[in-house]
Amino acid sequence: MSVASYNQLVQDVYTITGRLDRVAETALAIRRATLKYHLADLWKNDIANAIVTLPVITEGSDLSFRYTLDLTDAATYPLIRKISNIVEYNAIRTGTEYKFDEYDNDNIMDDYRVERLNYWYQMARQATLRCDKILNQIQVQYWAFPDVTPTGYNSWIADQNPDFISCEAAAYVFAAVGKSDESARFAQMFLGPNGNDGNLSLLTISEI
Repeated sequence: MSVASYNQLVQDVYTITGRLDRVAETALAIRRATLKYHLADLWKNDIANAIVTLPVITEGSDLSFRYTLDLTDAATYPLIRKISNIVEYNAIRTGTEYKFDEYDNDNIMDDYRVERLNYWYQMARQATLRCDKILNQIQVQYWAFPDVTPTGYNSWIADQNPDFISCEAAAYVFAAVGKSDESARFAQMFLGPNGNDGNLSLLTISEI
């Protein structure tokens, strides 16, 4: 979505609310509405890819077969929300690339109390990967947050259903100006009157 499209969302919210004086509230409402829809599920359209070159380690050292991924590295993992999967990467695929299993950090030992192989786990903003061979590159697929800044706004949900975002944002603005009835009416569009027949359900169906 372009900056021009973001500006159109702003104008749509103004049209619904009639509150052109609420500039800051409208910008905040669009950010909140966009994040609400994206965080409502783990959407396949939010998955991004990162090809990561791993550090060279010496076989037999304490670090052998174990790699640490710094998920705070915004250049490598822009807008990362949650890792989806990790696989070995080869520029020319061989069909034998490893796909690593995810485990909780307190479940990395098997039933025989031996540490598992070919797995990864995440703690805070760091992921640890253990492999039974030395790796060169991996592909990290992850769910990404949308860019909700006015100058970089990017949301496939807003591209496909701009009214979903503008109506949800309008609910926030109405709440900010004390119009609780109007706020409730627009907020109800997210889940629908029955809780499962609103915009979220339509979005879920459209992504299948």
